[in-house]
Amino acid sequence: MDTETLTQPLVAGYDGVVCDLDGVVYRGADAVPGAPKALQDIVARGIRVVYATNNASRVPTEVATQIAGLGAPATASDVLSSAQAGAARLATDLPPGAAVLALGGEGVVEALRDAGLVPVAAARDHARSGPDEVAAVLQGFGKELRVRDFETAARLLSSGLPWVATNDDATLPLPWGQSPGNGAYIELLVAVLGRRPHVVGKPHPPLYGLALERLGTVAARTLAVGDRIGTDIVGAEATGLDSAWVLTGVDRPSDVVASESSPTYVIASLAELLMPYAAPVADAGGWRCGAARVALDGEDLVIERGSAGPIEVVRAGLAALLTSRDEGVPSAHLRRAAATLDRLLDDSPTSTR
Repeated sequence: MDTETLTQPLVAGYDGVVCDLDGVVYRGADAVPGAPKALQDIVARGIRVVYATNNASRVPTEVATQIAGLGAPATASDVLSSAQAGAARLATDLPPGAAVLALGGEGVVEALRDAGLVPVAAARDHARSGPDEVAAVLQGFGKELRVRDFETAARLLSSGLPWVATNDDATLPLPWGQSPGNGAYIELLVAVLGRRPHVVGKPHPPLYGLALERLGTVAARTLAVGDRIGTDIVGAEATGLDSAWVLTGVDRPSDVVASESSPTYVIASLAELLMPYAAPVADAGGWRCGAARVALDGEDLVIERGSAGPIEVVRAGLAALLTSRDEGVPSAHLRRAAATLDRLLDDSPTSTR
């Protein structure tokens, strides 16, 4: 949270942006308000944008079509999935044309093919004789996977084959709630095999590392933007990138203080990347941001809001809470205090939730 007050638009300090999708650019089929226009303006400034997603089931063309349909600039080459990161990892260790069991959806199959490897369907029994000798397994989410597919993967992996997983998200958000994600299916195999795969998706560094290659930028001049602390922000920190936590998604201030991470910036929406950033500064036992002053008194946040907007209060409040977290105050106490900021955001008339 230690930043200097900017006089130029926040994004002006960067050559590239690694942008998350769900909760940042869109929610379901709908655009997050203002996000497409903000992305248009960022690209118009000559800043390259790559959309990095842990979703390994969709192919980049499909994702780019959705983004472009919402009005944001996107082609297939601007989309980077965890399946592509997994295939790239295997391509560095395997000879061209090696057969890889594609335990997942079409996104996994296409990523392997584009990396010069041969995707093999799990439906075939490759533990027995056949024309292909499977050299590794790439596991990603796929809604059509069956019990037999996991049995085939278990038989192959029991021989010690390389095992790469696209991501280990335990849950998958759906309109009705949370469904098991790829991480849950990984645990099925872990229970049988007694070992774990090499995971490449957020919050692990490989996906962000591949994004830097795609952008052609260095870490110090690249900004990661996301709504999830445990994936987007932790992954950015692990790769040495500055991060902008955007409040249009699922996580709230109480989630930040419960983590070990501190985003470089806190923004209400992507549009704020194009504005000067008002950073919190220490102020006589509290923290000030714009017209807001916030101090932690026991388990309570004392807020002097004045004419400040919600985002200024949140920045000052998080600075107070994260400073206390880093000084050893238990996260349970800080989460209770942070609930005040959660309510402020959720009750705001401009809330995008």
